[in-house]
Amino acid sequence: EGDIGLAAVARNYAALFATPRGRWTYGYILLNGMFHSGIFSWLGAYFHDRYHLGDIGIGLALLGYGVPGMLLGPLIGRAADRLGRRRIIPAGLAIGALAAAGLGTPLPLALAVCVVTILSLGFDMSHPLLAGIVTTLDPQRRGQAMGMNAFVLFMGFGLGSLVFQAAMHLPGELPAAMWAFGATEALAAAVALHAFRNEQRRGE
Repeated sequence: EGDIGLAAVARNYAALFATPRGRWTYGYILLNGMFHSGIFSWLGAYFHDRYHLGDIGIGLALLGYGVPGMLLGPLIGRAADRLGRRRIIPAGLAIGALAAAGLGTPLPLALAVCVVTILSLGFDMSHPLLAGIVTTLDPQRRGQAMGMNAFVLFMGFGLGSLVFQAAMHLPGELPAAMWAFGATEALAAAVALHAFRNEQRRGE
């Protein structure tokens, strides 16, 4: 009986990837998690190396990462209802790409702190909407669908830090890694226009 149950669970998980919509969504959750985790994991080193901040200064510089989700979450949700996920998700990815490019460019400290906040805005405009798609992949098994969402996202978080570390071996080191991640996210934003073109606004 236990084996049958496990087999059924495995089939249900596999079914989440059976459609292009499911594969695109989970693929973007993985890539977006890698992008944001890779950069965020190394922001402490970024602020230490470039601006010579200590532990307290680094902590203060990173406080802005939580601001967009707290203040702008409702506005992002209403924008998604009005414009549709097909527009907001690519826009969020593009904003993240621009933020990464900004962090790869010499900036005054105050502006770099603002760019960290913009980076967070990119995440808040993309991942919650991707998670919203996950809940509709199989309405009868939303729990499993969200369980896979968490698994894929945290896999991305772990892999992102490792990939960013590898990217720092590029000529230019940490700034070059920022640019490489930004270019990859920009490409993902362009592809997302196709991948999520059929996502409808609420009520359509």
